[in-house]
Parts: sequence; C-alpha cells; structure tokens
Amino acid sequence: MNGKSCPWDLADVVKVFLFYIIMLGVGCPLLLHLLEKILPEKTTTPSSNILLLLTLLVNTTVCLYIFKVVSRRCTKPLSAHRPGLPEMDTSHSKMLTTLTCGAKALGLSLKGWRRHLPGGILLYLLAFPFILSAGQLVEYATRALNGTPQHQEVITRFLKETSPGIVTFMLFFAALFGPFTEEVLFRGFLQPALRGTVGAWKAIFLSAFLFAFVHLNVYVFLQIFLLGLVLAYLYEKTGTLLSPIFVHMLHNITTLTYLLLNKREGNSLDGSAALLGVALPPWPL
Repeated sequence: MNGKSCPWDLADVVKVFLFYIIMLGVGCPLLLHLLEKILPEKTTTPSSNILLLLTLLVNTTVCLYIFKVVSRRCTKPLSAHRPGLPEMDTSHSKMLTTLTCGAKALGLSLKGWRRHLPGGILLYLLAFPFILSAGQLVEYATRALNGTPQHQEVITRFLKETSPGIVTFMLFFAALFGPFTEEVLFRGFLQPALRGTVGAWKAIFLSAFLFAFVHLNVYVFLQIFLLGLVLAYLYEKTGTLLSPIFVHMLHNITTLTYLLLNKREGNSLDGSAALLGVALPPWPL
C-alpha cells in the first residue's frame, strides 16, 4: 500500500467540500437566475447545455481550488531561498507552479503507465460482474417493493436529448471531464487525507462511500460504491491517478454505450440504467 505522507489534512478537505456545496447550492442558482434575466427565451427548467456548462464551471473551479490548496501545502515559501541569491519573480509563473506542484502531489503522472493500466483494466473486468449483479439486486428489490428504479438526472436528460451537438457534449462530459475531476477530488485529494487519519483500508472504504453518496441516487449507490472501491484501491496501490481515471472513463463509456445502443433499437430503458450507474459529478438543480 502507498505509505506516502499527505501534506494537507482533513481541515483542507472540509474547506474544499464546503466550497463545492456552496458553489452547487448557492452559486449555480444565482447564475441560473442571471441567465434567466439575460436569455430572451423563458423556460421553466434550464436546458441540458446550460446545466452542462454550469457543471463544467463548478467542477473546474473546485479542481483549481484543490490545486491551490495542495500547492500551498507542498511548496516552500520564498524565504527558504539561500541568502545572497536573488529571489525569483514568480508573478508570471504562479499559476504554472500551482498546477505543476498540485498535479505532482495529487498523483497526476504518467509514470509506470505501461504497468498500471493493464492491471487497472483487469481489476475492473473482475469487478464488473459484481457491479452488474448489485444493479440487478437493487432493481429486483425495488420492484418487489412495487417501486421503479429512477434514472440519474443526467441519464434522464441524455435519453431525452435529440440534439447531436448536445449529445456529443454530454458524451465528452461523461467520458473525459467527469472522471478526471472526480478522481482528483475523491482519490487524489480526499483519500490521502483520510489515510493519514484512519489508515489505508478505512480510507479506501470511506472515500468509496462518499463517492457513491454524492451521486445522490439511492438506486445506483451500491453499484457506484463498488466502483469506488476499485478506483480507491487502484490509487492506493499505484500512487497515481492514471489507472483510476482510465477505469472511471471505461465504466462511464460502457454505461453510455449500453444506453445508446438500446435507445437506437427502441428498447425500453425504464429504470434499467440503474444496473451499472454512471459516475458523474452532481448537476446543479
């Protein structure tokens, strides 16, 4: 297991998650209100492209905040320079330094990718039957209680969307942007701080639990929790975000491919998307 010490702590994690909640709960409604004033067409519900743009904005801002916090904890102040040497002018390179130091500390590295990627894919393939079985179990239990598994909001909009441009945008969001930002937040940032407090194995379970919880859908909680265990273990084992990001992408692409194929064939998808669950950041609703 990765025994690397973490320069940031749970107090930093709490600050970031509070910032995230405020951005979703306060910042996005304010932006939506402003857009309603600006846009000529008045609608009762925001369109998918507006929600996507807001989600991109929120998660990009949160990631930049994480990079700032991590960089601040991992870099030495200018006073650490040896006396007699001129201090470097960092005004033009501050952002680059923040991104570089943050990326290194969070595990955004291609180091060992030839070894890590095949192992990550193999672990996901081994876990996939359990994720699928969990989805079937949830669906059967829900229907036995006379209920119907509910789609995640992003899936509902994805299935109803008819614009090729917006569908492509949503696919980009699900296949690339969502996995990257969530892995930075939950594996790169949250998990090391938890490890320093409760140990490696408890950190894996807690990060997976919180990862599933924030998707705000009880019908996909178990499936995403199992996926989170795989992603957290890969990060702990390899020390980089490469395998978790790739496996996260693979899972989302698998889920959306299943949806697209069934949608094209006209098959009913009432609740069946809950079989796997798509692991994406929550939408500002």
